[in-house]
Amino acid sequence: MIRFRNFMPLVVAALVGAAVLGAPAQSHAEFTLVISDTHGNTTGTLTGTATNPSVINFVGNLGVFDIQISTATSSQADCFAQLTINNLSIGSLAGFTGTETLTFQLQDTNITTIEPGTANLETQLSSTQLPANTTVTNQSFVAAVGGTQLKLTTVGGTRINEATTVPTTPFTLASTSIFTVTGSGAPFETVQFTGLSTVTCAPAPAGVVLALTAVPCLGLGSWLRRRRKA
Repeated sequence: MIRFRNFMPLVVAALVGAAVLGAPAQSHAEFTLVISDTHGNTTGTLTGTATNPSVINFVGNLGVFDIQISTATSSQADCFAQLTINNLSIGSLAGFTGTETLTFQLQDTNITTIEPGTANLETQLSSTQLPANTTVTNQSFVAAVGGTQLKLTTVGGTRINEATTVPTTPFTLASTSIFTVTGSGAPFETVQFTGLSTVTCAPAPAGVVLALTAVPCLGLGSWLRRRRKA
């Protein structure tokens, strides 16, 4: 005779596991982008549309810069959160001398898909077009704590993966990308670069994973032994 009360914990565990694995990606809000230059000119706080709050676009002029396309995205899924800044066709309106900067501050203040504790932070920076006398950097921030700043002075790519701490949920994931150019009296050429900031859950130690994997098997074996004795 099968003892129903002993069988129920297995059913409950299976249902809980299915609910966790099948849970939809969390929604997020408060996703913003602010673009500013050396002289304090700013776009103000940019946001996505009501129908697509996770994508921000900007086309226009700011100081000496002509920003043709600027796309920012925020995405979340289980144990994953990412900000992307993809700036294309940044040029100067006219010739200038001296050093000018353009700063892109991107953040999402409602990251909910990663539990508090140790996590992985990966920052990436790449450029397919970067004229002479220009530099671009990208730095990620988890709950206002900055990771390593990446820097490019020529076409290419770089990345870093490092540990970070998520103090609470929800938390803020942010990135700051800075474009710097030294003018020589003539307009500079088009600039293209992309920055990514990605946070993922820290992997569990191998021993813990094996132990947790064995628990359901041990429970099933115990239940089968009890069933034979019944």
